[in-house]
Amino acid sequence: MAACGSFSLARAGVAGAGAKAPVDGPAVAAAPAVDWWTGEGVSLGNVLFPHFHFNAVYGGTTSERGHELGAGHHDPVEDGWTGQGFELGLSARVSEYFEAYGTYHGYWENEDPNDYDGVFEEWFGKFKNLPGGLELRGGRYLNRFGFHNSTHLHSWDWVDNFLANGRFLGDDGQYSIGGEVTWTVPTPWTSLFTVSVGEAQMEAHEEEEVGAAEDHGHEAEHGHEEAAFHGEDALFADVLTSAQWTHLWNWNDFHQFRGGASGAWGDNAAGSSTQLYGVHFQYEWRQNGLEAGGAYLRWRTEVLLRDFELTAHEDEHSEHEEEQGEHEEDHADHEDDHSEHEVSLGTFDDWGFYTSLTYGHPLGSAVMEASLRQEYVSGVAAAGLSERWRLSPGVTWFANSQRTFFIRGQYNHDRFEDSSSEDSVWIGFGFNWGGPEVR
Repeated sequence: MAACGSFSLARAGVAGAGAKAPVDGPAVAAAPAVDWWTGEGVSLGNVLFPHFHFNAVYGGTTSERGHELGAGHHDPVEDGWTGQGFELGLSARVSEYFEAYGTYHGYWENEDPNDYDGVFEEWFGKFKNLPGGLELRGGRYLNRFGFHNSTHLHSWDWVDNFLANGRFLGDDGQYSIGGEVTWTVPTPWTSLFTVSVGEAQMEAHEEEEVGAAEDHGHEAEHGHEEAAFHGEDALFADVLTSAQWTHLWNWNDFHQFRGGASGAWGDNAAGSSTQLYGVHFQYEWRQNGLEAGGAYLRWRTEVLLRDFELTAHEDEHSEHEEEQGEHEEDHADHEDDHSEHEVSLGTFDDWGFYTSLTYGHPLGSAVMEASLRQEYVSGVAAAGLSERWRLSPGVTWFANSQRTFFIRGQYNHDRFEDSSSEDSVWIGFGFNWGGPEVR
């Protein structure tokens, strides 16, 4: 779990917090402090570190659009309770050169009949501290693309997914099974360049919908122009190459800037190609600077642009005669010779962004956080993808800086291209247990 307002690219564990060296004698290494309430320092042999997370939402909405309202399969879209899911994870810190991570996520579908489903979201090994500033990761992992895609549900700042991320990177985020290399660029500031090559993962619920143009997609079911194909046909579905260059620069102890650019290129679910580009930027101020605690202000923005080509597979039939044997030479049987050819439906592009502003302030050992989010995605009528705006104010109470338990209130005002609008109010609950995860 990430500490609120953290000044880092990836939170690192701190061993022996609060421990003091003996007065008479050399300093000795102290074992990590164990906190059974937060899970910090809990381990098996100081090698295996367990994690547990649970998220649920209760609320109501004026919408009857079902899944179209949400931007991901964890999102609440109906009145009442949504069991967003629970995660069981395990981090392995074998040595200073090798780490591993695995997590299972179980959840309940947010539409009737609310069936249970689950998936091993990530499982990978990582070699770090290699010569030349290199780090290697292999297995199934969330691609490093912008700020949001590489985060799990339990570390989201909102009860639902961003519109742009759900549209361009899939309902559950963009995963790959493959290999990744990260290079720490030798600059005066923190600079990381990452390249991944692997097979893009699409979950079963997405695969069942791919190519179902007759359904016209989720977003074409409410009076929009009839779609020529399904919007999820544009998602990555085969070999995927992605890259990201991101930077972290501390202006001083109190002001930090993060930013960079990302790209992804590969085959899509329609058997053609998709290109995705993004830029991300964040400014953060902390009252106590690099020290823990204090108030903080964070402004974060991502912009994504997608270019994709779609093709349709049409059948060709030709008839021919075949002899049926030496005793049936004069008898001809006509059979279909089945073949396919591709017909291009054209090249399309769409884009989207989100921008969010968050202010947090300590309340004793707790933290109160107020946030405001604005989002937009453009429309592609031929894919049944509608233009959409969303404005979301929210407030969150964290029991402590580790976010062990939190309650979050959020209001969404959605406006679609047909000038219709929907209003939703959600109350989210979360419980997080365990120390920092291997990322």
